[in-house]
Formats: sequence, structure tokens, C-alpha cells
Amino acid sequence: MTKCAVPFIEGFTSDTGTFRNCCATYPHIESKPGQKFKEWWHSKELNDFRDSLKKDKLPKACQRCEIAEKVQGSSFRTAINKTVDLDKIDSKWPSRWNIIFGNICNLACWSCNETSSSTIQMHKKKLGLLPYKFKDPELVFEKNWKTLKKDILESYNYHDTVSLTILGGEPLYNKKVLAFLGELIRSKLAHRTRLEFHTNATQAGEKIRELLNTQTWKYICIFLSIDAVGKKAEWLRYGSKWDKLEQNIPHLAKLSNYIEIHCTLGVLNICDLPGLHEYCKKNSIKLKIHLLSNPWYMSLENWDGDPDQLVNEDVLTKHGFKEYYQLIGKTHRAGSSQALKKYIESFNTIRKPLKEFDPVLAEVLKV
Repeated sequence: MTKCAVPFIEGFTSDTGTFRNCCATYPHIESKPGQKFKEWWHSKELNDFRDSLKKDKLPKACQRCEIAEKVQGSSFRTAINKTVDLDKIDSKWPSRWNIIFGNICNLACWSCNETSSSTIQMHKKKLGLLPYKFKDPELVFEKNWKTLKKDILESYNYHDTVSLTILGGEPLYNKKVLAFLGELIRSKLAHRTRLEFHTNATQAGEKIRELLNTQTWKYICIFLSIDAVGKKAEWLRYGSKWDKLEQNIPHLAKLSNYIEIHCTLGVLNICDLPGLHEYCKKNSIKLKIHLLSNPWYMSLENWDGDPDQLVNEDVLTKHGFKEYYQLIGKTHRAGSSQALKKYIESFNTIRKPLKEFDPVLAEVLKV
């Protein structure tokens, strides 16, 4: 019996126009440039990965799910496995899709990059920091969307219910996403659709509330991307306002059948994890943690300093997060703190300094 249903039932897009084996594995396996989804879905590479999930142990690339299961008791793998009969799954055509709708976004999160945020793209363009031969993700998405949309709609011919996980950028800030949702409603497919959104919680206006009517869709699940509370949250997901997020979260909760807060965990916010944990407990919202691997210098595992510079072990342990403390510096990479300092300082003329939001961490990083 397979240990994970994900690559058998879910199609994953990427920000480069290719397809991936999963969003939780590291490193990813990706399709060849220009490869059609049908070719990728039945490719040797993806089938070999599926076969690796039938062995006694999960492959090394799946350690994120293994750690999440140890710390939180569940993971992306276990969540998806609950939705299917593992003895009867097949890979004829996806019943689930994980769709990256270009990079339109209103924030410039430090853990993010220009491929997932048009705001970061704009900042880096002003500063001359865009990579050589950078391809605008919006142009890539526009080129592929017509064909991709056909592949997605094909799923309704195979399955009674289709699950769509919609990412960006910021999906609820993206007109193309809202237009696609409207198209599904007009095509009378909404009632057969389970919607999943990853959102930064900055958008909850009237138009969004009309589209995300729970009576229209089969099920709506909303994942809120929040990495800290208060002022620090505003710096980490740069451009957000904590007061506005706190106003929007109850509205988004009403629009959903299920809601979770998802934290992207790395060097910049390991010290904020206990506070976020308390906020989630107080508001009865489940917290899910995703370990940051890229950029490499923000990864906990690559930290080259004293772990206690970042966070107090006893405080993390008290909140049940000892495993994350033990990850700090596990794959020590010399120069990671200097690389992080250099990256933060490269935005000094555009963004407010860290010391206004977290003077202790600013002192540790010397920024």
C-alpha cells in the first residue's frame, strides 16, 4: 500500500510554467520545460516517485511531512490520505489541483521572492536586484493558462468532485483568480468544487464575499499565511497591517467551512512562534507550520550562529516545539547569517528597518 496519495491524485503547477511532484517535498521533481501536463502526469520521473512511496520508509525528500507529523501529529500527507482509500487510488487523471496563478501580490514577504510576488519584483527592479534573464511570472502564466485551464476542467469529466488549491501571489488580490471562480459558478461546476485558498488575509471585500458564498461551493477551506502577531507580522509579510488582518480573519472564517493559520518558519520568525501559537489557541484556529528551505540563508537548519541567539529553547519546548529548536544549525552553513544580513540591507532604501519591529533580532543580525 502506498504511504502517500498526493502524487497519485494531485497536479502541481510551478511559478516557472512547469509541473511538480508535490508542494511539500524538498527538493522538488519538475517536468521538462515545454512538457505538456498529460506527458508529465504519466512520465517515468513521476511514476518513479510514486513507486518510492510504496516502500517501507518515506523518501528523504518527504522529511517536511515527517517532521510535521512528529511535532503537530499531522501533515499534508496525512491530510490528503484521509480523503481517499489508499488501496484503490489510481493516477488516471487528477482529482485535485495545486495552481499557482502567476505572481500578482500586494505584499513583499521576506520569505518570498520575485517569482511569487509582483511587489518584490517591483522592489528588486528598482534596486537592480532582479536575476539575470528574469522571466516575468505573469507572462509565463498568461502563455500557459489557456491550456492549463483545459487540463483542470478535464478533471470534472473524471471525478464528481474536484479540489482546487489556489495560490499566487495573493489569490484574492488577483483578478484572474476571481474571474476563474466566476466562470466555474456560471458553468455550474462550483457545487462540485472544493476550494482551498492560501491567502495573506489582507483581502476580504464585498466582491470576494459574494464569490465565496459557502452555499455556492461544495466546500471552502482557507489557509491564512501569517508568520507572527502584531508589528512583527507587518515586517515579515511586508506591507500588511496587523489591525486590518485581525478585522479580516473573522470575515474569512465566516466564508469558509474550515480555516487554518499557516506559518512559514525560518530564522526570521522562530522567536515569534510561541506568540503565534498563543494567538491561535486564543482564537480557536489551528496552526500549521511549514519549514522554510529557500532562500537557504533563512533556513533554520543552515544557521551558522548560536541557536540561543534566535530563540530560547525552554520557551519553544514549553509550547511543544522542541524539534524546531533542534533543527537550528543542523546543516550549519558558514556565512548564512552574513548572507541574510546582506539581503535585508539591500532593501534599506525601500523598506523600514527591522529594528523598528524587532530590535533584539536586529541586534543579532547586526542590521
